[in-house]
Amino acid sequence: MPKRNWETIFRIALVVTITLATFLYVRYSTEIEERERALEQHLATHYNISADTYSIDGTLSLSGYVYDLTFEDEPDAAYTFQVEQAADGHRVKFEQADGKQPARVATFAP
Repeated sequence: MPKRNWETIFRIALVVTITLATFLYVRYSTEIEERERALEQHLATHYNISADTYSIDGTLSLSGYVYDLTFEDEPDAAYTFQVEQAADGHRVKFEQADGKQPARVATFAP
């Protein structure tokens, strides 16, 4: 093949790769934010916990979308929740608490 064809193939592959990476990043960001809002709504509805009393950090792990909450009055403890897509919206599940004597475990444990 002439050199020109290889350059064209390379450019097309580069454009496809950049487009795919951009799409995946936007999809990931949107999904993280949507599930974070679902978690905030769940905490407000079921536990009467306001979003301004904690900080939240979401990530995608092997088990799905996982969120760590750290409350302002309990900075040495972290509470882990998993948020899954369900037919009727989202399902929120308390996973675990880490840190020095987390006080809210009884609140979130089933």
